[in-house]
Amino acid sequence: MVRIIDINEVMRRTGLARSTIYRRRKDRTFPQAVWTSIRRIGWLDVRIDRWILRRPAASTHRHRRRRLVGRRQW
Repeated sequence: MVRIIDINEVMRRTGLARSTIYRRRKDRTFPQAVWTSIRRIGWLDVRIDRWILRRPAASTHRHRRRRLVGRRQW
């Protein structure tokens, strides 16, 4: 059964911030929303789940700046 989920549920499932979701929606790199009323939108849960499965895995490696103590690196 297909459900329409709100922005809070989309944020929970994807781990993205609200502004990132709206920006990606505008850039068409995120599933398009459906209007549920004049002032409210939602997403089909199957589209969100499919997007999660198809997106590239996020890198878990964080770039770290090497601290130089007492010497310069040229």
